[in-house]
Amino acid sequence: MMLQIVLMVALALVVYQDLKMRMIHVVLPLLIFGLSLSLNWGSIAYRDWLWSLGFLLLNFIVVTLYFSFKQRAFVNPIDKMIGWGDVLFLIGVLPLFSFRGYIKYFVMGMIFSLLLFLLMRTIYPRYRTVPLAGFLSLFLIGNKIMEGLTDDYFLT
Repeated sequence: MMLQIVLMVALALVVYQDLKMRMIHVVLPLLIFGLSLSLNWGSIAYRDWLWSLGFLLLNFIVVTLYFSFKQRAFVNPIDKMIGWGDVLFLIGVLPLFSFRGYIKYFVMGMIFSLLLFLLMRTIYPRYRTVPLAGFLSLFLIGNKIMEGLTDDYFLT
């Protein structure tokens, strides 16, 4: 129970830092990774991790190819658009999910982030970039709260 609370606090710090400063401290994804490992120590499936990392890598390759083709020059989306904090966060939450759960989290979290960004942009027109790690953290917090209230593990 205590580890779950610390995880929620770490996720809330990611939300706060990403919304306020548009970056997160490197310690937070590392802490989230460590907490994720501790929470799922008995059910660690390394094969799922490898598949999830491969899925993440495939996504970054496709995004790189798309933007490089569009710009007609090599574009590194991690440096220019996504950010290393977002990448580290996506790796940090890997131990929380099975491979299928990670895909669900990734896809649904991206849709949630897009919708929340569009909402924020209508309220604050100067809102230009997506605080992806913050929005994905918010999505994960909501999911963890729902799991606690219903005992239903939707994303795992």
